[in-house]
Amino acid sequence: MEYVALIDCNNFYASCERVFNPSLNDKPVVVLSNNDGCIIARSIEAKKLGIQMGEPFFKCKDIIRRKKVEVFSSNYTLYADMSARVMNIIKDHFDNTEVYSIDEAFVSINSVSLDNLESQFHSLRKKIFKWTGIPVSIGISTTKTLSKLASRVAKKNSGVYILNNNINSVAILKQMPVGSVWGVGRRLQKKFLQKGISNAYQLSILDYKLARKLGNVNILRTVMELRGIKCIDIENSIANKKQITTSRAFSSSISKYVLLEEAVSVYVSRAAEKLRSQNSKCNIITVALSTNRFLKASGPSFFVNSFSFDSSTDSTSLLIKSGVSLLKSIYKPGLAYKKAHVFLSGIEKAENKQYSFLDDIASIRRSDRLMSTIDRINSLYGRDSLKYANTGISRDWLMKREKKSPNYTTNWGEILTIKL
Repeated sequence: MEYVALIDCNNFYASCERVFNPSLNDKPVVVLSNNDGCIIARSIEAKKLGIQMGEPFFKCKDIIRRKKVEVFSSNYTLYADMSARVMNIIKDHFDNTEVYSIDEAFVSINSVSLDNLESQFHSLRKKIFKWTGIPVSIGISTTKTLSKLASRVAKKNSGVYILNNNINSVAILKQMPVGSVWGVGRRLQKKFLQKGISNAYQLSILDYKLARKLGNVNILRTVMELRGIKCIDIENSIANKKQITTSRAFSSSISKYVLLEEAVSVYVSRAAEKLRSQNSKCNIITVALSTNRFLKASGPSFFVNSFSFDSSTDSTSLLIKSGVSLLKSIYKPGLAYKKAHVFLSGIEKAENKQYSFLDDIASIRRSDRLMSTIDRINSLYGRDSLKYANTGISRDWLMKREKKSPNYTTNWGEILTIKL
């Protein structure tokens, strides 16, 4: 019989911080969002203190101080690398794997024995923890939606839980709030509650026609999946992005053009790296600036302009040149800008690029070799080992991350050292 398992990293960001700092074990840990604004991750100990997800950091400072909560700025470089390590272990075990998010993966397996299945995943769970230090919970069932619910049960039990079509499954579904079901957002949750549907079991026995009426075809699939009817397949190939966005708030508002140019150049470089990583080229670049929308001010707070290339490109040089030109066209002296945005669109596969008689093929090929070399060097020796002068050196405008941990796994200068 075919089963679907969801492998979910427990309190992932907080767990990553603990891997290289064992003194954090059993202590409350929270991780902050960009610019150290809100709580975006909590250890179990922090949750027990009543610290809420999404709560502004300044509102929690008192309880954090009193309860000696360990606080970290978000370190996405570390989290992405640790995620890749976990996902590679999973892929080594299962051919049919879908990396659903930075801390979740679905796998498809065939098994005739539930006991063997449970034992197999307990072994995998131990291996992931031994090799990476990241604890995971594994929910197993016949559909993706049910495996999501099973993983919630697994977190509170032995770490592995099989949700099978039996009496226990009905009891579990009755305990699950309808809002916890995969695909049910706040708007749909409100609709269901008005109709007296408060838990996953009540949703599973909902009439198909009423499901379509209350939601759409996706909710119909959800109802069917809750009944054990597989409707959502494992997607083991990641589709290329149709638009690439790089957008960050500054540590403080910026008025000086030279700093904005530096920031936009950095954002363009990051977007170009993402573009090449999926072997694509873009036809359009868009640059935007925004002021603080919460401040009372007359006039617009968002300024944007776009440029279309004659021929698609992935060249950081060309993209920065165009991005800076767009910035000049939208920059208004005297305004304090809070955020810059760079969008790459009109994306196509590199091998599908159409050349014209006006294209300098030799120049394009030189650019391709240069970009490939820069990417390879930065991959080997760390991001920005080679960078464009436009992107600056000090970058004082970067988002505030006063409590960021070192990049233990990706930067030789920040590798963990042990004093004997």
